Amino acid sequence: MENNLLFVNQNHDIIRQFLAVMREYHFAIDTADNGQDAVAFLKRRKYKVMVTGMDLTKIDGSKLIAYLNKFYPQTVCIVYTRRLELAHLKLLVNERRVFRIFQNTADFGGEIYSAIMAAFEHYDIQQKDLQKRQILEQKLKNGQKSLRALKLAVMDDKSEQEEMAVFLHALFRVYARNIKVLLPRRERQLLFAYETELISRLLDGSARPENLQAMKQKLYQECGNEGSSLVPVIEGIEQALDMI
Repeated sequence: MENNLLFVNQNHDIIRQFLAVMREYHFAIDTADNGQDAVAFLKRRKYKVMVTGMDLTKIDGSKLIAYLNKFYPQTVCIVYTRRLELAHLKLLVNERRVFRIFQNTADFGGEIYSAIMAAFEHYDIQQKDLQKRQILEQKLKNGQKSLRALKLAVMDDKSEQEEMAVFLHALFRVYARNIKVLLPRRERQLLFAYETELISRLLDGSARPENLQAMKQKLYQECGNEGSSLVPVIEGIEQALDMI
């Protein structure tokens, strides 16, 4: 997807100034001078970035940003406004998830341009993360039938148990691969021990909910700090277990 943005401001002079400065840069720009037209643009086209003022007619800036967050959460929002009260600033940062905020003294060709380029990069990172999650979810769906079939097949036959163990290891790696590399060595070792015990319990039929909960709590305690860095991995493994 090309780098593009929607610039929204009720002041036509500011729109002209922005377009004049951005003319030398290679990304597509649409403009709107009110919130209603901005919504219409958002419905017609996917944008990486929206730069908006707050004092807009028809639909004000705060409502426009709330609409953006609800229906187009991947679009990165930058606010460029004449003035902003502290209470409003907290709302934008904490609840509206605004990427950057500038007042009218800001330089279009300097700090605002830099913020836009950073927002493009942020959008691309978000999209890559989203694609990775979708791939993981699809792998889980594809593996669901195989996992159930393997479970039904596993009885006393040692070769079938080994096949089940190999499959479970592969399934868990789907969730852990991208996170394990970021874990300290000690946590990777503890996670390996946890996965080994978990697979053993799944194969011998002792993977009851209370046992799994106790295993998880023990793992977090041994890691310290409530095992926060391991939480995404364990949550992914628990999602896989829900399919069993």
